[in-house]
Amino acid sequence: MLSPLDLVACLVDARSLDVAWMSPRAASLFGPTSDGAPLSFLVQEEQPSFRALLDAVRRDGSPRTRDLGARRADGQSVWLRLEASAWKEKSGSPRWLLVTMTDISDLGRDHALRVVVDDVDSIVWEFDLSTMCFTFVSRQAERILGYPIDRWLHDPKFWVEHMHSEDRAWAPAYCESETKRLSAHEFEYRMVAADGSVVWFRDIVTVVVDHGRPGRLRGVMVDITRSKQAEAERDQLLAQEQKARADVEAARERVEEALRRRDEFISAASHELRTPLTPLRLQIQSLLRAADRGEIRLPESQRTKLEIARRQVERLASLVGGLLDVSRVLEAGIQLEVEPFDLRELAREVIESLHDQSTRAGSRIVLLAGAPAIGVWDRAGLEKVTGYLLSNALKYGLGKPIEVSIRTAASGVTLEVRDQGIGIAPEDHDRIFERYERAPSSRGYGGLGLGLHAARALIEAHGGRIAVRSELGKGATFVVTLPPGPKPVER
Repeated sequence: MLSPLDLVACLVDARSLDVAWMSPRAASLFGPTSDGAPLSFLVQEEQPSFRALLDAVRRDGSPRTRDLGARRADGQSVWLRLEASAWKEKSGSPRWLLVTMTDISDLGRDHALRVVVDDVDSIVWEFDLSTMCFTFVSRQAERILGYPIDRWLHDPKFWVEHMHSEDRAWAPAYCESETKRLSAHEFEYRMVAADGSVVWFRDIVTVVVDHGRPGRLRGVMVDITRSKQAEAERDQLLAQEQKARADVEAARERVEEALRRRDEFISAASHELRTPLTPLRLQIQSLLRAADRGEIRLPESQRTKLEIARRQVERLASLVGGLLDVSRVLEAGIQLEVEPFDLRELAREVIESLHDQSTRAGSRIVLLAGAPAIGVWDRAGLEKVTGYLLSNALKYGLGKPIEVSIRTAASGVTLEVRDQGIGIAPEDHDRIFERYERAPSSRGYGGLGLGLHAARALIEAHGGRIAVRSELGKGATFVVTLPPGPKPVER
């Protein structure tokens, strides 16, 4: 009668199903495998069954057991119970398969055989259910957790008492339930090391059945602490990212609400300012006409002051009118009323309407347009756009000549307004088209920063585009491209 073998083990590469390592005891009993062949000491007819066992464990990661015939190095035939379980990577796919082998040739002996796998970076263990004590724990336990092996073997409560308090409430009960069902199982829990640190394990457990009842448990406790720490860091980063996004969204909503309130204020203010300006302008004009007819006598100094007041009121009325136009665009969106007309003629009319303003600025406006530029557009809208661009050129043009050029092509019409003034830094080219944005300092130049924003909205509603070419100190050229007919966009 053969004396029972100690429990032996090997590691199999889950990708190639080749043996990568054999415990010293296994090598001494069966001899080393040749060329990485999977357990060549198994009898030939058992080789396909063993490969099928490994393939099944590799496929779904569930532990499996199979009894197969083998031959020892000394020629003795034995009957082995092979228990294979998966050792997974962080990704969850099996990297190694741990195979333990027990000699069951003498079923009359009830001595559990041991795994000698101290070279494996996990804790290999065996637990006797009749005594409720560990009968074997590999030496890696001392390195990973810091407790002497004797404490595992002689203290029946060691495993439970050194488990993390949160996992102690469920993990032992889960293992007991699965054991009663004779079911191999795998679960994750934490243990508290001797230095107080917390170590995460994935425990892969096989139930050894004796006469239809669970007799022993064998398993591998894989240290997954680094993986859990990486998961925690990832979750923390995700939480921080979500909070940052929520903060940005809240800030965006606050800005939009502030802009909405500002738009409402500007709209209300422009309406309120327009109401007293109209009678004030009429009164000043009436006084000047009465002086011209001799109905009243005004000293020349008083007449000069009255004329200055008239010009200032006219300027204020023009600004309020422009502000009212912009507020309507911002408030109600773009409503195009298209008709065919010549953009060249419209530009001439706008230039003529700005004669007094260009005279005060000292800038001569030159129109360069040889041929008619006919298209189907919103006349009032493009009149506003041309007015915005020319008013900006007069404001920032330093009294130098301003050129307005119009070119036609099959794809549409290009309108350019070029000044020779202070210019715009490249980093501000996009920003100046946003609401309430201006490149120059508000201390030196007036305005609310709405004209270019409204101009872009009007041009894009036509299916066109507006852009600027400029550098500081070298003037600015605003370029408007328009298709022959409008292509309204939803706003």
